[in-house]
Amino acid sequence: MAVNSAPRLRTFKASAVIRPYRFVKWGATKDLITECDLNDRPMGIFQGDVALAAGDFGEVALPGGGALLEAAETIALGKYLTPNADGEAEVCDAADEPCGAIAYEDAVDGDVFGVEVCLFQVVSSDA
Repeated sequence: MAVNSAPRLRTFKASAVIRPYRFVKWGATKDLITECDLNDRPMGIFQGDVALAAGDFGEVALPGGGALLEAAETIALGKYLTPNADGEAEVCDAADEPCGAIAYEDAVDGDVFGVEVCLFQVVSSDA
């Protein structure tokens, strides 16, 4: 990893399986999280290198700090990122998509790479 900022971590309970380094969103209650689906609004990025099962606890990197994230496609430094259908990072390619991270380095499909966790809605494609 070329560059990264210190993560802001908090522990949450998984409501279902969450794979390593995926975008996560709020679950049914305030203490539960679940893996994001396509273009869901993320609340953070799960930071474990082993999947969580339902009921397991794991650390989530929150907005305002760095994290590691798995790429679903080729990503260039500085691109705005949103979840794909598997919670992996893809470039925001349409207006009004939620951005959950900004790439700190280049990546290709399957890479775990450094990002800054953020949360905003893009106004145009970053593809």
